[in-house]
Amino acid sequence: MDEPFHSFAAFLNKKFPGGKVLKIPIDAGFSCPNRDGTLSKDGCIFCDRYAAGPVATAGWTIEAQIAARIRRHPDRRFIAYFQANCNTYAPVAELRRKYGIVFGYEEIVGLFVGTRPDTLPPVVLDLLAELQQRIYLCVELGLQSAHDRSLALLNRNHTYGQFETAFRELRARGIDTVVHLIVGIPGETLADMRATIAAVNALQPAGVKFHPLHVLAGTELQALHARAPLPLPRREEYAMIISDLLERLDPAIVVHRLTADRERELFVAPLWALNKPAVLDSIRATMKRAGTFQGRLFAQAHGEGAVDNKKQMM
Repeated sequence: MDEPFHSFAAFLNKKFPGGKVLKIPIDAGFSCPNRDGTLSKDGCIFCDRYAAGPVATAGWTIEAQIAARIRRHPDRRFIAYFQANCNTYAPVAELRRKYGIVFGYEEIVGLFVGTRPDTLPPVVLDLLAELQQRIYLCVELGLQSAHDRSLALLNRNHTYGQFETAFRELRARGIDTVVHLIVGIPGETLADMRATIAAVNALQPAGVKFHPLHVLAGTELQALHARAPLPLPRREEYAMIISDLLERLDPAIVVHRLTADRERELFVAPLWALNKPAVLDSIRATMKRAGTFQGRLFAQAHGEGAVDNKKQMM
C-alpha cells in the first residue's frame, strides 16, 4: 500500500530487504528516576504499572522473552526493543551485559532502546555508539511535547532544554533517534502541537512516534479522569489532528507510529484507541479525502510557531 506518510514498514523493507522484521518488546528489569524517588516516586501521569513494557512476559528473563517471540515467528527477523521503564538507567557494566544478550541470536538485526533524556551520561552515550558498530541501533527518546508547561503537567520532571541537549549528544555520535510525542495533552491547542512539530523538524530526528493521550488503569491520569473527565478527542478528531501535523512534518522523518494500543485490561479511555487498524484506516481516509500527505506544508511550516519555553515559565 502506498502510504501518505513515510511509514516505518517501508523503512524496514528498505533497511532489511527479504522479509518482514518484527519487534520483540523487552522488559529488562530497569527502573526509572521518575519512579525510584530520584526525581519522583509518582512517575509520568500516563505511565502504567508495567512502565509501557510487555504485560504477558513481564518478569521473564531477557532470554526467555526473546526465545518466546522467535518460537512464535520462526521464519522472521527481529528488532530487540528494550521498552519497559528507562533502559539507559543503570551502571554501564549492567547495560553492556543486558544489551549484549541480543548478539546471541542471529535472527536479531536491530537494537532499539527506549529511554529518557536525563539518563544519558557520556559513558552511556559512548557505549551506545560502540554498539551501533555491531548492529542497527536506534534510541527512542521520550519527549511528548516541546512545551515545558505540558511536561510539568505530565510530571515528566525534565525540560525541553534537557531533551534537546540529549538529542544533540546522540546525533553527534551518529545514533538514530526516534522522538515520542503525545497528541491531546490537556491545555494544548492545535497551534501548540504544530509548534512541537516545528521543534522536531528543526532537530531532524530519524523518526517520530505519535500517541493519542490515553488513560490506563492505575495511573494518575486515571485518577484525574475519574474526578473530571478529560476532553479526549473522538477518533475522527484525532485523525484530523494527525493529518494536520503530518502535513507539517519533514517528509524525511520516518513515522514509526501513529497511534497507541495496550492490553484491554489496562485500557480505560478512549475506547476507540483499542482498535488500532480502525484508527489507522481513519487517518488514511482523512488524508485521502483532503488530498494531503506528509510534508505537504513542510516548507511553509518550517519555522512557524516556534516554542518559547522562557515565556511559558514566566
